[in-house]
Amino acid sequence: MKKTVMIIFALCFIGSVQATEVAVVDFRAALLQSSIGQEAAKEPKQKVAAMDARLKKEQEDLEASAQNLKRDELTLSEDEFKKRRQQLGERQNQVRALAANMQRQAKELEQQLIQSLTPKGEAALKALIEERKLDLVLNRQLSLYANADADITDELVKRINKDN
Repeated sequence: MKKTVMIIFALCFIGSVQATEVAVVDFRAALLQSSIGQEAAKEPKQKVAAMDARLKKEQEDLEASAQNLKRDELTLSEDEFKKRRQQLGERQNQVRALAANMQRQAKELEQQLIQSLTPKGEAALKALIEERKLDLVLNRQLSLYANADADITDELVKRINKDN
């Protein structure tokens, strides 16, 4: 009798265990690598490149001013030297603030781009989840280990491109 109960219990337990289909995806990378992501990123990339060029020019001008001040240090009066050194310090602060502002603007442009692409990416991901009958999809950055077969980022890129 005990053996029969144990066998029935074991069979019920085995029947209740289900295989869980898990996958990982880098959603952001998939959006940016897709053809619509590449196309939509052209304008923001141009804006960031223009900001970088402006920042580089400002930094070069600042470096030239620092070199000029160093060169003229012995010929300037003490008051004039202090005044120019103070102006140089103020300019350095302005360039740092400009760099921080440009970095913030670049992040905002990327966030806007991601937000505009998210609906299409989510639709493609839902279709992929249904097609592969996945039970769980995790962000790739959150997983410690995932088999290469579990990463569906490339499939998502192909699906997004196909749906366009």
